[in-house]
Amino acid sequence: MQRWPGLARLCACGALVLLSVLAGLGALLGATSWTARPVLFLAAGWAVFTLGLVTASRLVCAPGRRWRVTMAWLAVLSALGAAAVLWPDAGITPPKPLPGTHWVRLSGGVRLAYLELPAARPVHAIPVIFLHGGPGMADMGGDAIYLRRLAADGYNVYLYDQLGVGESSRLANPARYTVAGGVANLESFRKAIHARRVDLIGYSWGAALAAAYLASHAHHVAKVVFVSPGAVGGQANDLLELLGRLDAAHLWALLRQTLAPRAMLGWMLVQVNPRAAHAFAGDAEMDARFRDMIAAFAPAFYCRPPARTSGGHPGFYALAMLLRRQAWRGVDPHAALRRLATPALILKGQCDYLSWASAIDYRDTLRNARLVYVPDAGHRLFAERPRAFAATVSAFLDGLPLPMAAMTQTSPPAGYDGPAGTVR
Repeated sequence: MQRWPGLARLCACGALVLLSVLAGLGALLGATSWTARPVLFLAAGWAVFTLGLVTASRLVCAPGRRWRVTMAWLAVLSALGAAAVLWPDAGITPPKPLPGTHWVRLSGGVRLAYLELPAARPVHAIPVIFLHGGPGMADMGGDAIYLRRLAADGYNVYLYDQLGVGESSRLANPARYTVAGGVANLESFRKAIHARRVDLIGYSWGAALAAAYLASHAHHVAKVVFVSPGAVGGQANDLLELLGRLDAAHLWALLRQTLAPRAMLGWMLVQVNPRAAHAFAGDAEMDARFRDMIAAFAPAFYCRPPARTSGGHPGFYALAMLLRRQAWRGVDPHAALRRLATPALILKGQCDYLSWASAIDYRDTLRNARLVYVPDAGHRLFAERPRAFAATVSAFLDGLPLPMAAMTQTSPPAGYDGPAGTVR
């Protein structure tokens, strides 16, 4: 056999080793179609990787050499792979519950954690329920700071961690996180606080959840506020816009978290078999990873980012499941919303990373909706313009003239610094 030139053999050997890794990964993911047990699908992946590596070593990398060369290759690469994939290197200590946290028990033994911000003076009989964003991104303590202004105006305000997020229960089967389930949980929460009707404030993903709830439970909603709303029906994806708003340091911090081998494998497993992903890397670990990721990309939520941002207390598997199209199966709020006259307010910041078209969709779908544009505010609008937020929401809920004019145009206003998107 003619000997290959050294460089050509090295390149061929490297290519075959890479193919062995990819084949092993493919076998690992394929094995999750018949088992969710990590020891089995990891073993399947390692077996295929081993076969490929042995073949590559014998044919190209070290032809004619003794088996100890092949075994050395296998031992070193297996050890590196095991260290990268099997070792949970994320700090997994969750935040402690906030003082004053209460829980509502739902069917099946799961619980929702919530805070109640009592009205300073009980003026309004209809309580306000705030729905956090994400999906899967809860920060009750941070959100409560700004919602206390509504409590000071006489509203009883409730914030709760959606199922799978924050201090609320996690599900053993992540596939059970669905939009329909989120709507049912909100209805259960309304009943638990003994409210015949509520006012809703939905922030980001919470706006899409509020729209889905309104579509099926309109008789229980007096008024609704959509803040920096995600798309009705949850179909839009503005990830690239969010990444484009990060500086190099925060982008690198995010990539370092995202590209960690164990984190990447967990994300791939979620797409194939959520139960296998959950068995491989549990809630505590993946929530901690997600918390670090949020802290890295949180500056994109602001026009002028603060010196420090928090990752809150998120829920990775709620995020992963609710971002899938399957989560919206059987739920399209548009048709039901067009028939409603429920008063609605949409608040849209100047440099929100979500598209202008999403806000227009809410305004044009609901007959009795008004859109207010808020300058010098990003996605986390209520944190950057807390006084404008509280004054506008209070005026709307009180039925008073709004302190900021409503937008009647479809195109973005002058000075708008976010994506336009495509208007339906």
